[in-house]
Amino acid sequence: MKIGHRILGLGLTPKLLLAGACLLIIPWLGLQTLQAMQRFLIDGQAQAQLLTARGIATLFHGRDDLFIEPSDDNSDFADIPLYPLAGRILLDGYKEDWQSLDEHALVFDSDNGSGFSVLLGQNGAHIYGLVRVRDTSPVYRHPGYLRLDHSDHVRLYTNDDTGQTRRYQLTFEGSGRITTYAMDTAWQLADPGSPEYRIRGQARIMADGYQLEFALPRDFVGGDSARLGVAMADVEDSRERVIARLVKSFPSVEQGIYNRLIIRSPETERVLESLATSDARIWVLDRELRVRAAVGELYDDSIDEDISGTEAIETRAGLGGLLLGRLSGTGQLPVDDFDPRQTHSREDRFLRAALAGEGGVSTRLALDGEHVVVAATHPIMHRDNHTVIGVVLLEQTTNAILNLQSRSIQQIVLLSLGGLIAVSAFVLLFSSRLTWRIKRLGNDTHRACDEQGRMQAAKFRGRLAGDEIGDLTRQIEQLLARLERYQQFLIAIPRTLRHEINNPLNTVGTSLEHLENNPDDRRFLASARRGLHRITTITDSLAEAANLEEALSTEHMEVFDLTQLLTNYVDNQRRQRRQTIDLDIPPQAVWLRGSDMHIEQLLDKLLDNAADFSPADQAIEIKLDTDRSQCFMSVTNHGPPIPEAQLPELFQLFQSRRDKHTDAGQAGQHLGLGLYIARLICERHGGDLKAENLKLAPGVVFTARLPLAD
Repeated sequence: MKIGHRILGLGLTPKLLLAGACLLIIPWLGLQTLQAMQRFLIDGQAQAQLLTARGIATLFHGRDDLFIEPSDDNSDFADIPLYPLAGRILLDGYKEDWQSLDEHALVFDSDNGSGFSVLLGQNGAHIYGLVRVRDTSPVYRHPGYLRLDHSDHVRLYTNDDTGQTRRYQLTFEGSGRITTYAMDTAWQLADPGSPEYRIRGQARIMADGYQLEFALPRDFVGGDSARLGVAMADVEDSRERVIARLVKSFPSVEQGIYNRLIIRSPETERVLESLATSDARIWVLDRELRVRAAVGELYDDSIDEDISGTEAIETRAGLGGLLLGRLSGTGQLPVDDFDPRQTHSREDRFLRAALAGEGGVSTRLALDGEHVVVAATHPIMHRDNHTVIGVVLLEQTTNAILNLQSRSIQQIVLLSLGGLIAVSAFVLLFSSRLTWRIKRLGNDTHRACDEQGRMQAAKFRGRLAGDEIGDLTRQIEQLLARLERYQQFLIAIPRTLRHEINNPLNTVGTSLEHLENNPDDRRFLASARRGLHRITTITDSLAEAANLEEALSTEHMEVFDLTQLLTNYVDNQRRQRRQTIDLDIPPQAVWLRGSDMHIEQLLDKLLDNAADFSPADQAIEIKLDTDRSQCFMSVTNHGPPIPEAQLPELFQLFQSRRDKHTDAGQAGQHLGLGLYIARLICERHGGDLKAENLKLAPGVVFTARLPLAD
């Protein structure tokens, strides 16, 4: 048998894999939960920071002395900020180590356009300076001259803790190392004559001047009220070597007091040191938003301590780290939020709001653009609690939360990926096994018939399986078995009809021949009539079986009392039949929904079958039993038992077990139509019909199971 063309479409395996892909909703729901948890944790962190900032501000309430600037009579002096430097400064005469702070260098000019700029910073116990001088024709120091004022140089003026002025001169002989001397009051000779090696630096000659980078100890400029003056001496003529102009950072008339260095408050920082944490930065600012103290640093605590920074960056810079960073919001590089300009003063809108007396919380991107910084501010009040004298700023990254979330996401991703791979592998194996079983069933079904469509014996594999495919295999096997029986019926029906019809036809033919020879003999006429009656009975039985299903499908169903129907039916049959009929019914009414006419037809077929096989001296028993939802109507005869192998075939079309004791004149039953019709009636009413041999005595019981009316 040729199989038709296959319809294009997805196979069973891709469909199962697509269905398994629905499991991806689990990690998506997990990510949504983590993101909601992230927002909750960040809000909690912000509130905790605000409470911490409020507590720190409480420590400084009433500490006006920490925010009062020292007063002097030199308000026209320029204050020189001393910027904290994040890293070590390499004294090479270049400005790259100053992290763009040169944009904030103080510039001091003369009337003729010459001048210099100065930038100061602090790292540890040293002060670093970067001085840029505009001079197109610098005159270098001559090593043979004892006087030090015959070349271009830079002067430093300092006040020590006793208030005494110290003078230092930075000289150079071109690009390279500078030499520093402590000078006399006339700035001509060194005092003493040896260089001051504690002040060191480098000079670099440029096209429009020169640049000096130097370092000196912090204690050279005094204590908290540190002061430092800077001056540039310009010698224009290399032969005369006379100072043409002197440009200073303070007024020309020297008063022994120099530019004030703006240094963060050591006492304030000592108070904050005990509050510093490893991943937070605390700022204290005055009313001008100048930094009075700052402790702590922001760093990326997600980098393992046992891995170097470069290795950690390379480890996290992969595709997995980038994906996790995108999902969790964490950056892949260490936190870079250092701006030297902010170490001197800050200018933020929420800081201005804190100066107005309103603390709050805000978030911003770090300066590297990769990390999120949560900032909490709270005002510091004057002792009268009505005036704001400063602001506490507490900054902390969200890395601790985000890295915890990142690890959770990593676990979700790994578990989901592992689960998806395992489920996909299981679905693939299961679908392969399922597909193989279905193909095997299809092959077995294909072998069940030949090319001409005739059914042939086929062994179905997998019929013992307990799943749906096993059920389908058994159902197909049963279907093919019924088709094979039907095929055998189609093969046998011509012979059956030929035998059944030929007998009465032969009788009719013989009777007609005798009538031709003996027209007055009435016996042959009666015999012909009996033959014609038998043929009519056969055709009527065949028509009844053919039209029964259609009649049952169109019959109107109504509720009736089965006990009353059985009582009336048995009374009528007792008057018509010679055999005894015993009836056993319950005392109450048994309501059934169906066709009472066809139920009587069912009883006719069962009673006719029982009468054919029951001995004349034995009663036929009709019994009705019920349970909660159905009734059981049985007809018992005490004739010979039926072989067990024939029991399933009794209710098939044209199945008959007539023997020499039966009445061969009953053509309908002889054709095997009675029990077939009875089965159709039971099935139309939602029940079934079965036959069983009696266990304690000879006989057969036919039981019709019918559902009760609702």
